[in-house]
Amino acid sequence: MALFLAALLYLWLHWKQENQRGLLRYGTVSALCCILPVTAVPLMLYQTRFYDYEWIWSIVPVTALTAYAGTRVMAEYWQGFRREAWRKGLPVTAGLLVVALLCCGWNSGGVDRDGEKAWKEQTESVLEVIGAGREEPSGNAQNICIWAPHRMMEYARRLDGSILLPYGRNMWDEALGAYSYDTYPEDVEQMYLWMSVVEETCTEDDFDFTEIILDEMEEQQLSTGECMNTARQAGVDVLVLPENMNHMLLNEVVSATGVQPEQSSGYYFFNLRVTEKQVRR
Repeated sequence: MALFLAALLYLWLHWKQENQRGLLRYGTVSALCCILPVTAVPLMLYQTRFYDYEWIWSIVPVTALTAYAGTRVMAEYWQGFRREAWRKGLPVTAGLLVVALLCCGWNSGGVDRDGEKAWKEQTESVLEVIGAGREEPSGNAQNICIWAPHRMMEYARRLDGSILLPYGRNMWDEALGAYSYDTYPEDVEQMYLWMSVVEETCTEDDFDFTEIILDEMEEQQLSTGECMNTARQAGVDVLVLPENMNHMLLNEVVSATGVQPEQSSGYYFFNLRVTEKQVRR
């Protein structure tokens, strides 16, 4: 973007062909529309919520104008390829390449690679513990429906497509459902909110903080027992909870499910499938 804005400034100062200024005018106006909030908001509404802010810049000829400005600069210093041009053109060309590398070449995109790797490794260990995708004696693959923190559910689907989930990414990333009129039932949304509160209780051990979280659950009418019943109705086989979650909530889950959890790999595992069979007996 820095190169593009510098290219616009250079072209306005050096573009002498009046009949070729259409592209420059369009690029300038469209860039201003994307920068100013008053005009950027209507553009975002026009493209629908399925796309984020950066996608409105697709209407701006960023690459074309930046490349053209760079070509004009190099052409000016390499006129005729005379011997004297090497002294002026070579440093300018090297300078442009260095600036391009500094502005574009080392941009990581803000992706937390270490965090992504950690979540992937944790999910792999959890799937190994619960035996997802393991074949039964009949030879058929055992499809397991798991309910866990949303990051783990997301990676579980990436690692094993046979895993079933009570809800998908469009629950926490609403933009994915921008073109869909289908919504989740209210009780399933309550499941997601309950799990989100559980994840919040893992960040602090302070008693006052825990009281605030529990009050929040009460205000949102998040009942642990109702969420556990909804999970069974949704076909959840295994409930995965962090081992550093609030102990009061953990006791509520044990009481609501009637299951003593297994502990491994930093998580509690509740086998809801076994409990359902026992209840029927």
